Amino acid sequence: MPNLRPDTDRAIDDLMRDLDNARIKSYPLLLSVRRIAAPGATPHASLDALAAEEGYTGLGANWIEVPRRIAAKILTHLIASDLAYPTEVALPAAAEELANRFLALFAPGARYFTNGTCSGPFAVYDIAGEAVLGWRSISAAPFDNGVIGLAADRVGMLWAEDAP
Repeated sequence: MPNLRPDTDRAIDDLMRDLDNARIKSYPLLLSVRRIAAPGATPHASLDALAAEEGYTGLGANWIEVPRRIAAKILTHLIASDLAYPTEVALPAAAEELANRFLALFAPGARYFTNGTCSGPFAVYDIAGEAVLGWRSISAAPFDNGVIGLAADRVGMLWAEDAP
């Protein structure tokens, strides 16, 4: 099991504050970032460790790796709207800027993972270019979706849970 430690980077607190302010009309998002003191045997072990710390169920080898550009689209959609209904809760330009700030927390060469796609106006493709259809829930909520970023020294998730 990977050894995760708190991450005290001030940019994380600033991002959480700005996410909350942007989404004041809707449910909050979970932002959780940890330093990796000792990595797991596989990338999935680090993802599952972070998910477990936040009370979610890990997906093991079922995490879907996506390119950075797809991670940005998923995050922009999560920040700008609700999952269950196509209600806009934040301006798209502001959502895109916040998504990019999350992605900037990870060094070049970082990898990005999701549990699939449960809503959104665009197609999602995995790292091999295959279309992603559906999702595997990691929570008890009817809908949940997000992105986990993984670099050599940091793992972090931006996650949404929604109910119809």
